[in-house]
Amino acid sequence: MWGGFAIFWEASVLTSGAPIFFVAWGIPFVGVGIYFIFGRFIYKRSRQRQTAYGLSSERAMVAVGTTSFVDSPVKNVATSIRRSRDGRHVSVTFGEGDYRARPQGGYYANTGMELFSRGVSPVAFFDVAEPDRLLGALDRIRTN
Repeated sequence: MWGGFAIFWEASVLTSGAPIFFVAWGIPFVGVGIYFIFGRFIYKRSRQRQTAYGLSSERAMVAVGTTSFVDSPVKNVATSIRRSRDGRHVSVTFGEGDYRARPQGGYYANTGMELFSRGVSPVAFFDVAEPDRLLGALDRIRTN
């Protein structure tokens, strides 16, 4: 809706011959709308390519590029496991409760809208392509 209204506003301003102030006023809103519509998917794909997951006998680790590293214990920690509809991918979140319910937490995690979460994100493995391998490794770690 945001993008549609912003584009409608900008088109109306341009076709009506309104003052340049109104044209300039709409440009940032169009930019944000374009990000909501397309940019977040590009950002998500870029972030996915920069992310590396690690699993040791004690910890789950997530590194994003060279700027972010988070880890969590694996044993005795609540874990949320979500499979994709087709069953070919799995997302595993480590930590207490549902990360999406945390205020300023991971509500936007893995959506491309992480910039709204103020840098707070859950320790999670998102969209792992080999779910059986990951879940088997988690089971082996937890039973040892």
